[in-house]
Amino acid sequence: MKIVVYGAGAVGTWLGVHLSRAGADVTFIARGATFDWLSQSPMELRSPDGTLRIDAHVAHTIPDDADLVIFATKTLGSVDLPELPATTTILTTQNSVEMPHLAVEKYGPEHVIPGVVRSFLTRLAPGITCHDGNIQTLTFGSLHPATRDLTAQLAEILSKTPITPTIRDDILADVWAKALFVTTFGALGALMNQPIGVLRTTYRDSLRALITEAAHVAQANQVALPATIVADTMAFIDIQDPASTSSMQR
Repeated sequence: MKIVVYGAGAVGTWLGVHLSRAGADVTFIARGATFDWLSQSPMELRSPDGTLRIDAHVAHTIPDDADLVIFATKTLGSVDLPELPATTTILTTQNSVEMPHLAVEKYGPEHVIPGVVRSFLTRLAPGITCHDGNIQTLTFGSLHPATRDLTAQLAEILSKTPITPTIRDDILADVWAKALFVTTFGALGALMNQPIGVLRTTYRDSLRALITEAAHVAQANQVALPATIVADTMAFIDIQDPASTSSMQR
């Protein structure tokens, strides 16, 4: 499988380094200082277990023979969605319930795989990212039968890495489930300038109220979330490293 990682920031570096080390053919789309750095220096993924380095292949444009583009930029709007070759599929990773729908509007469901990243990652410098050593998962799923073989291939490659892959038929529900976590934790953490350990104790009632409100919005949009979603989200928060912060706060 020929994979293009579009954006060599925290998520792109994390995924790209592990996929490359698992044997995938990976190209990174990078610009500016990141492109310049990676053209002459290794890409680094640091964690408490050590530092992984690869010689990243960087480019400015998506090659015509790409099978999968992992869209790993911070953008939340359709204006930055790249043009794809006719036979290429895109996997979205943004913390946005709108992004999968925007991608479908641009490419069609047969070219879109929504994805959900769960990991605490920090971009330290161009081409250098730090993982905190805890959770590493990527959940994704097909919206159209045309992408099912590709999702299976991606899961097989990821199974050779520290990233746990999960294929879900109800992937859009998982996009919302993550939103209940990341938008509330991120907003409250940025407002109070406190890590998750303080938010889940000192500000627990406020955090739960925000999650509950987000769940109501999901229900109003006919998203089939479990009845236990608020409790499940709080339980997930309770097992995270107490020092963790969101990128919104950082």
